[in-house]
Amino acid sequence: MSETASLITLRSILDIEIARTYQWDAATIISVSGVDRAGDLTTRIVEQPGALTDIAAEGFSPHSAAGHALSHELHDAIQRRVRLWIADIPTDQLPRLHEALGSDVIHEAGTPSGGYTPIALSPLALLEAWADGTDEQRAFIRVAMAGLDTLSTASHATLASRAVGASIIERPAFIKLCRNPKFIAYVVVLVYSMARALPVMYVPHFRGDWRILWAIDMITAIPYTWGLIEMVAGQKLWHRIVGAVTSAVTFLAPYVYFLMYGRHAPPGVWTAIALIFFGGIFLEVFRYQRDRAVKKGLAELS
Repeated sequence: MSETASLITLRSILDIEIARTYQWDAATIISVSGVDRAGDLTTRIVEQPGALTDIAAEGFSPHSAAGHALSHELHDAIQRRVRLWIADIPTDQLPRLHEALGSDVIHEAGTPSGGYTPIALSPLALLEAWADGTDEQRAFIRVAMAGLDTLSTASHATLASRAVGASIIERPAFIKLCRNPKFIAYVVVLVYSMARALPVMYVPHFRGDWRILWAIDMITAIPYTWGLIEMVAGQKLWHRIVGAVTSAVTFLAPYVYFLMYGRHAPPGVWTAIALIFFGGIFLEVFRYQRDRAVKKGLAELS
């Protein structure tokens, strides 16, 4: 891999050694993990658990060392919202792993090599399958998810853990909302919008009603924030395009009113619009290049 590709794919799945050891099927990896694109497969949401190899070799028992290891690793993965587990399993032991964890959970995700087969699974899919599985599987999940803090877990994981009667740490909805980055972004922009129009009262060339300008600021604050979030983190291309257009239009709206009833619009307005426009293009080009580099890296042997 070239230095440029290494830089573009920094902290991606390719930083995990096993991801560079086999030829992986990127489409399977993306589908199992539930992410929208290959570039979203970061080291924060992809792990290589050791318990899978032990279970493939020994079989599964809740009270075995491998069973305890799986319990610990599954709890940790669910708590930190890990979306993908990958491993290389001896091909002749693969049927035992399928039987132990479930054929619908284990996915062969690449080309076998040297007697090993690369596999992938979703920790959340395993949790949900076993939470709706046999009595033994439900009991295992009940123990494994004990002490799970709902402050940072996905809602599906919380529901599955509740369904088996796991002793989880419940948090008030308001506390969880206050930790939500999107909610924080909306609050920050709303506060900024509430204050931004007030200094206009002291601008000598402004002949409009500052209350109307303030109202425009407040009305456009929510779509402006939504647009910025979608532009940066939207799952689909058209979401990101609509987000960029929405953020640019809603950012400009108060200044259109200002220009109608005043003069000398702040020069930073046009700078901000240019940053939104060119920033959106840069992010899209970078994402495209990162996706290509990650897919290429998964398909090739290092």
